[in-house]
Amino acid sequence: MNRLNYFLVLFVTLFILLSLFTTPQSFKSYLKSEINTTIPEEFEVAKPIKLTKIPFDIDAFSEAKENNAIESINSIEAMPSWTILVKEYEDQDDLMTDFKILKERGLKAYIQYKENEENKFILYIGPTMDRSDSRDNLAKISDLIQFSPKIIPYD
Repeated sequence: MNRLNYFLVLFVTLFILLSLFTTPQSFKSYLKSEINTTIPEEFEVAKPIKLTKIPFDIDAFSEAKENNAIESINSIEAMPSWTILVKEYEDQDDLMTDFKILKERGLKAYIQYKENEENKFILYIGPTMDRSDSRDNLAKISDLIQFSPKIIPYD
């Protein structure tokens, strides 16, 4: 046997011997010990709390809430996202071939079905928050002659 086995056997033996020769203490013996458990008779509060009523103006609250909503909508509209329209397809096999080419180049490509016309698919790259990022993505596909991509706002 290796050392670990000897150690475990010794540990179990000591545990058994200790459990035979020691008596457990009850909870009552802990209560009899000399712990100061007295509660002070007086409890001092630092300062009494004074409640003051603040008038609530519902009109001002509603107006501020509407202004906040309008500002958040305007800030979102002021920062458009950009995407690259790569090409429109009618053949799904050509679409998937070009989609795989873009994915192999590490681009975030996606496909959208054109709802107005039947069997029309559009291949996009993006979206990006900065137009410069879209320009960088456009540079990554500049050597592919089958595409005539353009950068458009993402909606």
